[in-house]
Amino acid sequence: MPLVMPMLEEMIAALPPLGPDTSVCDMGCGTGNASMMILGAYPSIRLTLLDEDADVLVIASEKVSEFAKDFVVQQAEIRTDGEAIPGGPYDVVVASLALHAMVGTKLDGPEAESRYELLFQSISEGLEPGGHLIVADHVGTLPLYRQMKAMERAGFTDVDCAWRQDDFFVAGGRIPE
Repeated sequence: MPLVMPMLEEMIAALPPLGPDTSVCDMGCGTGNASMMILGAYPSIRLTLLDEDADVLVIASEKVSEFAKDFVVQQAEIRTDGEAIPGGPYDVVVASLALHAMVGTKLDGPEAESRYELLFQSISEGLEPGGHLIVADHVGTLPLYRQMKAMERAGFTDVDCAWRQDDFFVAGGRIPE
């Protein structure tokens, strides 16, 4: 997927300034590519790798351990039911190529939109007041505009798309203080 690297670079540019000890969760971290790029830009953050798959967490941990010694690895189910994501609260949650897989890919429009809204609600419940969500993904299950509207209904403000090319995008919002 040739647009993944430009998408991740745009995700880094869309992040709010991350000072020392800012807690960042890479939700659905996979093999840790997004975490590596975030640590390259902000090496003093407190990083949590969160994924359901123990095998990919091992790969992500090995990658991240080359650049950071103090990070948290959490294997947990990420649910789309409105309950707070595990391990929070966080200052920032990033999700790269993850949300469409979490909500499911074989859904019709209303069900997909409902699941996205519940997933965004779960993320908002796991954020500190004023916390940010940055999503780097591709349009698969639900068009970007409808994802952004679901984000707003889940309580995010300042929802915006920072970058889009073909079906790939970077979008996000924040929880009010």
